[in-house]
Amino acid sequence: MRAAAGGRAVFHLQHLRPRPPCRASPAPATAVLPHSAPASRAYHRRLPKGFLPTLEPGVSAVYLCRRVHSTTCSVSLDGRLQGELDGAKGEVRKHETVGAFQKIPMVMPATDILMSAQRKSRNVPPTKGIANIAKRERNKGAKQLDALMKELSVPLRTYTENFPKRRDLHPYERSLIELTFGEGYYEQVLGRVDALRKRITSVGKQHASVCAKSTTKREAEERLAEGKKRLEEAFQHGQHAIDDLVNVAKALRSMPVVDLHIPTLCLVGSPNVGKSSLVRILSSGKPEVCSYPFTTRGILMGHIVSNHERFQVTDTPGLLTRHDDDRNNIERLTLAVLSYLPIAVLYVHDLSEDCGTSVADQYTTYKHMKERFGDRLWIDVISKCDLLGKKAPISFDDADEDVTQYRKFGPEGALRVSVQSEIGVKELKERVHQLLTSQMARIKADKAEHETQEAGVSVPWRS
Repeated sequence: MRAAAGGRAVFHLQHLRPRPPCRASPAPATAVLPHSAPASRAYHRRLPKGFLPTLEPGVSAVYLCRRVHSTTCSVSLDGRLQGELDGAKGEVRKHETVGAFQKIPMVMPATDILMSAQRKSRNVPPTKGIANIAKRERNKGAKQLDALMKELSVPLRTYTENFPKRRDLHPYERSLIELTFGEGYYEQVLGRVDALRKRITSVGKQHASVCAKSTTKREAEERLAEGKKRLEEAFQHGQHAIDDLVNVAKALRSMPVVDLHIPTLCLVGSPNVGKSSLVRILSSGKPEVCSYPFTTRGILMGHIVSNHERFQVTDTPGLLTRHDDDRNNIERLTLAVLSYLPIAVLYVHDLSEDCGTSVADQYTTYKHMKERFGDRLWIDVISKCDLLGKKAPISFDDADEDVTQYRKFGPEGALRVSVQSEIGVKELKERVHQLLTSQMARIKADKAEHETQEAGVSVPWRS
């Protein structure tokens, strides 16, 4: 066993041969693997003591056993999709982590694919040793058409097979695809690319077969020219699907990567309350800061390094006061982060109403978010505190006593901060560090619990 690049464990199994099924016996205390034992012995052995802890965190023995049952010489454990035993059904259940978008293949533009295929197919020679001119020409024509077909279709097959399936993605990444491209668009583009591949394969095989039946050199040359023309026309007719896939790949690779094993601080609040300004003073992230709503139109990431520890900070689009069904895709990005990622929350309030959203509306949104995601570690920050009392609020008609209390003091325990006047900035950084340290403790506790559960799982070898 050796550790491969990227933290992935790779096991090389030498001289594996098909084995008869193991005799029925009680499940051993640890997972077992087959080995080249004599036929009269049980074909299993125990894993070495201390084996499980040497695997990548989260890789279970169950997943190992299900993948190793092969006669190939090497088996790799995919660090992104790991399994654990489903006690009810005895099946492998996947543990998903984010990062699939950074593994998608590079997509060549359609014109580059076509030019490369044309160049390579022209250089394909006929089979050596054919003396008859007509036979040699039809052989060359059939081989060149087959080569052109493959050079056009193989890249398309690679794309459709290596772009992640939505069902295999982390829920956060699935929501990003839907909110970025719209419902079903991602699958539609991949489907069009695959349909183009099938069309090219069909046309190529048809014309290669026709060319192979030519009786004269001239006929073979004509059928070769006709086949190339039809293949190129078929490809060009569907090349828009490839161009769309290029744009999809660019958008997905530009998505911010959130490491689920590193504590993440998520800034939430109404539009223009000062979230981006706080991100700039807290982290390495440099979001755009302007005095109009929805400056942040996507998920922006930054990092904090404190006491030799590295944390993540994410700025999210502002939330308006309305029902979730009425929110736009920009707002839903924020809900996706809150719903699917293990984050700590820094909720930003603007009691000066300089943001353009009334205190009453901010309170309504805050109350809803607090009720929904109150189980997260949480800090409340009143931004622009230097403006309090200097600007006339938008409205004073607070029929609700809770809103009146909120207008005067904000949430209980809220920290007052002004980026412009540097009020409360030092205390904010200290509070954020304490919060993220607590978040790190939560992550480690969850990880330890998960590893303990997996260490207790044992599965006998199945032939």
